[in-house]
Amino acid sequence: MSAPPRVRRARPDETASVAAILTEAFVYEAGLNYWLRQGRAKDRARRRFFDAAVGDVVHPRRELWLAETDGAPLGAAIWLGPGCKAYDFSFFQQVAMMPLLFSISGISGSLRGLALGEDLAKHHPRAPHAHLVFLGVAGSAQGRGVGSAILKHTLAPLDADGVTAFLETTTERNVALYERHGFATTGELNLPGVHIWAMTRAPQR
Repeated sequence: MSAPPRVRRARPDETASVAAILTEAFVYEAGLNYWLRQGRAKDRARRRFFDAAVGDVVHPRRELWLAETDGAPLGAAIWLGPGCKAYDFSFFQQVAMMPLLFSISGISGSLRGLALGEDLAKHHPRAPHAHLVFLGVAGSAQGRGVGSAILKHTLAPLDADGVTAFLETTTERNVALYERHGFATTGELNLPGVHIWAMTRAPQR
């Protein structure tokens, strides 16, 4: 049996690696496909989105994580700590981001994405919590425990500090994965072509 992957914080010069893994992992993810451009523009739109997400678009204080074996990146995650809200921009910041938003989703997709964000915000715990915004595994490494390794490593300090964790997933098989790591479904959202599970995890000792 091969050794579990090493999980660590990504260095500032590794944002492209994080974006590349998430871009590959989320090809068929219904939540993104609900509002990002599709057709021939789909791959480019998704890559532009994750290139921006690993920067300041999710939040300036986002935490980027990598899982690797022998120096080869296999999985990645973006976490937000308590008090950090994803995509929380002032009016002027939103205006400045409109060209990017339109380029990756168009007008109708942008409206769907903004409405989706408002709907998802209603499912967050009211108490301070950490938010697993994205977790993805490269296609060649799926089914090898990479996602579990990332979860174990990143949830351990939350447990030590007594911090609640939260995530959303649109993939039913991932619900069982997250349940094995202590998450429970605390809300669900149905939209055309996409079902979203909101899951919360109390700190464990």
